Amino acid sequence: MPLAEQLVLPNYFYGKSIAILGYSKEGREFAKMLREHEISVVIGLRPIDDLWTEAERDGFLVKNLWDAVESADIIQVW
Repeated sequence: MPLAEQLVLPNYFYGKSIAILGYSKEGREFAKMLREHEISVVIGLRPIDDLWTEAERDGFLVKNLWDAVESADIIQVW
């Protein structure tokens, strides 16, 4: 059973925007899991980060760190 199907998220997360700062393996998996639960996700990276293109290719909105933080209700650092 996929992790997203096993995990029960608190109702608090629904209707919120979550900024994932960093796109490590763990951050990527967490972002995908949130998206599977239909939670709005933005990835925050430095403009020079090589992972920027990868996150966009995975279908995520990517912003610089400050803009990601300002646009989100919840911040998660990876």
